[in-house]
Amino acid sequence: GDTVSAEMSLQSDASYGQNERNIQWLETSLNKADQQLMDKYHSDVSGISSLQVMASGDQSGSITVELKKDKVYSLDELASVWRELAGTPEGVKQLKIQSRREMVDAFKVELKSVSDETLLLAEEAFREALSQTDGVTSVESSLTPGEAMMRFELTPQGRAMGMDTASLSQQLLQAFGGDIVQRYLRNKNEVKVRVRYPEEKRSNPADILNAKVRLDDGTVVPLNVVAQIIPDTQQKQITRIDGLRALTVSASVNADVITATELVNTMNETLVTQLTLQHSDLAIHFAGEAEQQEETTSSMQTLTIVALLAIYALLAIPLKSYIQPLIIMAAIPFGIVGAILGHWSNGLMISLLSMQGILALSGVVVNDSLLLVSRFNELRRAGRPAKAAIMDACHGRLRAILLTSFTTFAGLYPILGETSKQAQFLIPAAVSLGYGILFATFITLLLIPALTLINEDARILIERVSARFSKPTERLVHDQTVTR
Repeated sequence: GDTVSAEMSLQSDASYGQNERNIQWLETSLNKADQQLMDKYHSDVSGISSLQVMASGDQSGSITVELKKDKVYSLDELASVWRELAGTPEGVKQLKIQSRREMVDAFKVELKSVSDETLLLAEEAFREALSQTDGVTSVESSLTPGEAMMRFELTPQGRAMGMDTASLSQQLLQAFGGDIVQRYLRNKNEVKVRVRYPEEKRSNPADILNAKVRLDDGTVVPLNVVAQIIPDTQQKQITRIDGLRALTVSASVNADVITATELVNTMNETLVTQLTLQHSDLAIHFAGEAEQQEETTSSMQTLTIVALLAIYALLAIPLKSYIQPLIIMAAIPFGIVGAILGHWSNGLMISLLSMQGILALSGVVVNDSLLLVSRFNELRRAGRPAKAAIMDACHGRLRAILLTSFTTFAGLYPILGETSKQAQFLIPAAVSLGYGILFATFITLLLIPALTLINEDARILIERVSARFSKPTERLVHDQTVTR
């Protein structure tokens, strides 16, 4: 069934038990979101079918929710309300709540530069622009936040008191991390006794400021007397692509509001132009769904050319004509027009599956034209004049053409009216085929006869011109023969 999932990871310095508390909070906020949507639609039945909770140690956890088929609210509504109610729990480094229908990394951009500062500025600009775009959620960056840390540097006074770096680090580790002072057996199990500050004196980073250290002579002094405390961050991960520092910014895209391709075009027209002008060393590459769609579209363009050439060859060989295959294939553009009108009338956008349906349509719409042209050729070989032959061909093949087109559309119509999510991806291709065939059928009955007669007139004209230019040559040859 449809699912909504929440994936959470914590900071490395999160306190013990924080992961469990955050998972409980996510579960509570999920139930609140479910109840809020039930109240909105005046329903007494929860839309949640099952709930799966997983915790990976103390640093990460996830909740996967499977929804009922007869739920009163949509998948995206639950994800949106849950995301709003959950907020950002304490100690969380990353929290991603998304529905299964939303495609992860539908939008993804790779940023590369020799300058860390340039990367950070570009990353911030993309995050801000994406966050302000309707239909874009779960904006994330591969830039791992630096972990907060404290550096300790001995002061001149501390060195004068005999304190060194090794002794200072050992005492701080014992005070806050603990030191094992005793081991003993209890029921065949080894028990370790660890001594450290009580929890109320080591749970807050500010507690370090109140720490005390012991000098070699046994004197206890405040930490800030012997050492200077410097807040700092530590970068945990460095990514390089082609030898350059790199990071990625990704987001989930709701295709009902904006497609990944439209989002990429918007970013190219606005943000990318601005960033490349400001930072000449910045390289921007769009990946994710838009890149895959671009690659697929490029390959489809090649396949379309190959398919059209194959159709032309298969028609030209049996017809023994170079022109008639082009007349038959003239119905293809009008089939494409019909497919576009079908998408417009059904409120659909042209997608990759729509293009695949149009490609299949190209091989189908030629059938009606082929029926007409084949019958026309038969009648011409039987001695019928061109106009009479095309009229008889239209009369004789009208029923077959209409039956072929209407039965094809009737077979596709159940898919056009399908409402289940499993069949949604088929609808664009079915619309392209169904409406394209219908539209091209009526165009075929008007266009193909006209083009066929034009072709006949052109052929007769060419024969007359050729005959006129060939007569002087024949006469000259005859005169030379008589003279001899």
